[in-house]
Formats: sequence, structure tokens, C-alpha cells
Amino acid sequence: MRSKLVKIAAMVPLVAALTACAAGESEYPSLAIRPFESGVVAEVPVPPAPVRPATSPARIAELRSAAAAADAAFTARESEAARLARAAAGQPFESNARAAAIVALADLDAQRGKTAGVLATLDALAAEASGALSPDPAVVGAQDALAAQLAREDAAIARLWRVMGS
Repeated sequence: MRSKLVKIAAMVPLVAALTACAAGESEYPSLAIRPFESGVVAEVPVPPAPVRPATSPARIAELRSAAAAADAAFTARESEAARLARAAAGQPFESNARAAAIVALADLDAQRGKTAGVLATLDALAAEASGALSPDPAVVGAQDALAAQLAREDAAIARLWRVMGS
């Protein structure tokens, strides 16, 4: 008998809790067809404006100008480095011709470094734009042009090292 009373005593709070869940009819969710169930397409919201404005054209022009100046300096020194590399071809490592050629190639590499620095700045601007979910086509175009310029400079330096016979 005692176990029956314990069971009944345990059931009373449970029944009370369940009756509390059954409130009035107005609080049940509607069973009417909702808009997405009827196939009606809702309007697509307009995407918000980019968080960060695009890189200014003046800044991109400034970077392109710096890259052009670095390339001009590279080109101006390239012919002299090529002459010195040809003169050092076949010379022993201790020769003055070889030392002069190595210095010229190091100077050429320093000019290449200026181009790489401008490309690094453009890469940082592109990364900021991507992080803000507003890619800038002008920055990407400048990056591509500078990467091609840098590849040409790398190829010229490698060619001169081969001429000299490193």
C-alpha cells in the first residue's frame, strides 16, 4: 500500500506540470500555410555596403609609379651588370672581374627588392580588402602587373648568374 501512495505522490506534481503546458487555444502555433511553404519567393535583401571603402585610385597610382621607378632603375643597371657578367665568365673566383660582376648583380637584386616591396604593399592592401569582404579589382590588377614585372626581373638576374657561370 505504501508503494502505491509513493507512486501517487510522485504522479501528482507530474500531472500538475503537464496541465500547465496545456494553455488556451490561442497560444498554440497556427497551422495555416506559411509563406515559404506555398512556394512564394521572398525578396532577396540588398547586400550591405562594403565595410571598408576601396583603395583610392591615387594610392594605387602612387604604388604603380613607385614600381615603374624601381623597374626603370633595374633596367638602367641591367645592361652594365650584363656587361660585367660577360667579362667575368670563365674568370677565377678571386678575380676583380668576378668581384665587380657580383657587386653589380647584388645592386641589381637590391633594385629588384624595391619592386618586391611595392608588391608586398599591394598584397597587404588586397588582404585588408579581402578581410573586409570588399575585394578591389584595381588592386588585383596592379598586383598582377607587378608580379609579372618581378618575374621578369628574377629571370634577368638568373640569366646573368648563368652567363657569369656561378
